[in-house]
This record gives sequence, C-alpha cells and structure tokens, in this order.
Amino acid sequence: MISRFMIYFILLSILGYFYECAAMTIWAGKWENRGFLYGPAIPIYGAGALFGTILFECFYTVYTPLSVFLISMFASAVLEYVVHYALEQAFHAYWWDYSNAPLNINGRICLPASIGFGVAGLIIVYVINPFLLPILNSINGEICQLIALIFMGVFAADLTVTICVIGGFIRRVENAENFLNEHMDSLVSNFLDESKAINYRFYSAVDKVEERRKKMIDARFERIADSYTRTYRRIISGVKGFRGNRYSIRLNEALTKIKNRMKRTKDE
Repeated sequence: MISRFMIYFILLSILGYFYECAAMTIWAGKWENRGFLYGPAIPIYGAGALFGTILFECFYTVYTPLSVFLISMFASAVLEYVVHYALEQAFHAYWWDYSNAPLNINGRICLPASIGFGVAGLIIVYVINPFLLPILNSINGEICQLIALIFMGVFAADLTVTICVIGGFIRRVENAENFLNEHMDSLVSNFLDESKAINYRFYSAVDKVEERRKKMIDARFERIADSYTRTYRRIISGVKGFRGNRYSIRLNEALTKIKNRMKRTKDE
C-alpha cells in the first residue's frame, strides 16, 4: 500500500507540474517554468492529491461532487498557505505570489486559485483516480516496491540538489555583500581624500562611492550568474523572489541577473 501511495504521489506531482506550467503560460502569455524542483514535478500537487485520495477512498465511502469540490478547495488553501510559509521561513524565498490576485491572503493563497484547486479535486476523484488506481492496484507487489524506490530515489536526489543550489546561491550573495561591506571603509576613505584634494563637495564623493559600490556588486553578481550551469540557473530561476532576509534586496538583484542571463542565452 505504501509503495502505491509513493508512486501515486510522484505521478500526480508530475501531472501537477504540467498543469501548473500550462495554466501559468496561458495566464502570462509566455512559457512559465514552474515548481520548486529541477525535475518536472511539483510535490504540493502530489501531496494534495494523495491526501484527497486517502480521504475519499478510505474515510468517505459516500460523497457528492459538491463535497469533493468544497473539501478540495479549502484543504488546498490550507496546504498552499502552510507550504508557502514554510518555504519562506526556510529560504526567505517564495515560488508563487498572489499579491495582485483578488481576495488573496498575504499573497500566499487567493480565491481564484483555490477554486481552481477545487475543480482539480473533481477531476482527480472522478476522472484520474478511476483510471489510475486500478492500474496501480494491478501491479505486482515486488515490482511496485521497486518502482516506488526508483521514483523516491530520483525525487530525493532532485530535492537534495535543489536545496543545496538555493542554499549555496543565498550564501554566495551574502558573502559578496559582506565582502563589499568590509571594504567600504577604505573605499569611502579614498573618495573622501579625493574630494578634499580637488575641492569637491562632500555629497559628490558620496555619489561616487555609491556608483563604485554598485559597479562592484553588479560585477560580482555577473560572475555568480556566469559560474552557474544551465541546470543550476533553472533551479534558481524558479524562485519568484526573496523577502524577510537582511540580504533580500541583493538576493533579488542577483536573481534578476540570472534570469536575464537565461533570457539572453535563450535568445542567442
């Protein structure tokens, strides 16, 4: 049973990825690569579908389309809010933002998305499960365990790489910012000496310091973007933005550099 749940979780995570990419591409009018992982899977879809399947298959033997829709809508809203909050606490980053959507709560959930998940719950219960569950139940137990182990091994590897890449990106940007801060005293001192030598006003020296600092940080962010492989850039580009971190501004600047680099590479 556990092996079948694992396979179901991975399959619905993959299906959710393609659904999310298609929906966001239609919404934005351009291709949108979605998801937290590098691979074509969004675990929150697999988790939500698995929870709903266990609920309706094991606990509720009698249910109506309305009850499926409402439970799917409210349960998905809770799950989406909790996952968004957890990712933000762990990485100070967010992978989706409903701030511009109507009836949203802290940009983490919104009514239109929750309604969409309610409809998705109907599709899963009445279309996908009647087709998929009999197939899973017909698989030999040992073969099912082997497939589940392979799926979860690949998933675990993808998750590990993604966490390492995001964590490494954050550390590199923080180190770049700290490096500049440590050298700001000498930078300010040099420009102040220059301003006195040629009789500039003080604020002119301050402007020069900020200009030099911006050039230095831009150059370091460009080097960071250049150093990442295409795979790493794709993982990082899945992040919508950073907040709640003392380095959030710099992280967002570096993130923009990477996304621009990916766009230029694609155009070339």
